[in-house]
Amino acid sequence: MGLFRFQFMHLACVATLVGPSLPRAFSEPPAPTEYHRLADEMDAYLWRHVLNPRLPVCVDQDHGGFHTNYGQDWSALNDRGRFIVYQARLTWTAAIVARLRPDSRSECLPYVRHGIRYLADVMWDRKNGGFHTYVDLSGNPSQFMFMGHRPVYGQAFAIYALAAAHAVTGDEEALDLARRAYRWIEEHYRDDLGPGYRNSLQPDGQPVPDRQVNERRGPAALPIPSTCRTMNDHIHLLEAYSELFRSWPDPGLRSRTEELLGFVRDRLFVEPGCLYFALHPDGRAVPAPVSFGHDVETAFLLIEAEEALGRPVDPTTDRAARMLVDHALALGFDPVRGQLFESGSAYGPPIDRSIEWWGQFEAFNAFLLMHERHGQDSNQYWTAFLKAWTLALDTLTDRQHPGVCPGIDHHGSAVCHAKSHDWFASYHTARALLLSSDRLRRMATTAEKPRTETAP
Repeated sequence: MGLFRFQFMHLACVATLVGPSLPRAFSEPPAPTEYHRLADEMDAYLWRHVLNPRLPVCVDQDHGGFHTNYGQDWSALNDRGRFIVYQARLTWTAAIVARLRPDSRSECLPYVRHGIRYLADVMWDRKNGGFHTYVDLSGNPSQFMFMGHRPVYGQAFAIYALAAAHAVTGDEEALDLARRAYRWIEEHYRDDLGPGYRNSLQPDGQPVPDRQVNERRGPAALPIPSTCRTMNDHIHLLEAYSELFRSWPDPGLRSRTEELLGFVRDRLFVEPGCLYFALHPDGRAVPAPVSFGHDVETAFLLIEAEEALGRPVDPTTDRAARMLVDHALALGFDPVRGQLFESGSAYGPPIDRSIEWWGQFEAFNAFLLMHERHGQDSNQYWTAFLKAWTLALDTLTDRQHPGVCPGIDHHGSAVCHAKSHDWFASYHTARALLLSSDRLRRMATTAEKPRTETAP
């Protein structure tokens, strides 16, 4: 009886902590000069630690695409081939920098077009349609990853990159290929088993036999049935469709984007503010730990999708996004160090206190977004943003060989054995830095505007 009472009280306390409002009044709001200082700091970091070490050295003129594997000192390591996600993320990085930093447009456009060429000429499956998941250095399909299967996750990132590339280059080839990939997804990954998208197919577009599975994170990971609707697939499909809709406002694409937004918000999201790892087609949840990095990233992606659809943010979407961030702050964040932890649960303590680089960058991006939207009634987001950014700056950064380290172990020490691999690209880091810098400057401009006096 005593244990039950303790657990009940613990659940009630956590539910209160992660509610939609945590009022903590500012003693003094941040000054515009502080916003500008941090924006300048992030812009400098973007070039020194994300872009300059990687571009143009990773542009592979011999094999095509972008070279993948680099050691801690940026020495080139052997590549086995080319992974669709990495190739798409590098293409997207060059495109978003060219779009948001016009002074760099002339430098970045050749990288964008280099990426488009590889996606179109090598990664696109001319026989079956869709993108190959992995090819060898000669451009032949390989079973090196995902047992040769075709995860929808990779298709989504190709669309994301091509849509962004079209937005900055105006090249119709990129947009046409993105539309073809969108239609391939819609024709093959949807089924009559339930809402959402299956996570993997055979290369010819046929379902994966029941006896086979999609291994997502290496041989030590648990297998995921190909019919499961995973959180990671759906948030990145939402991201890709939102980006494509900006360049191609097709009514059918709008409908699918709205459907994805609803699926993530209303089915994968669950109170007190986290995401199911995956759902069976009939809606039953697949038990798994909470990924705090994906939760805060999804908070941003939900708001971004609403904005891409060209409408005010739905209060239900805003509430879900804020609860995802509040829950991560309450149970997955070290308020002293500023570290977002890798995983935990809906109501318990963190399970894994390490973090990969991407989660820390997604964290400060999401915290600053919440500060912009809700900072008037709480200083928790601004404080968390400062802490999270400072940790990335001080601990995840290699000062000897400029670049971002892959992670922080459970003791709080940086792990810095490599600077790039198939899953370790520049997408999370560049996006967080670009958007946070722009958001800081926007908030500074708003704060600098003189208040107009209203006549009595």
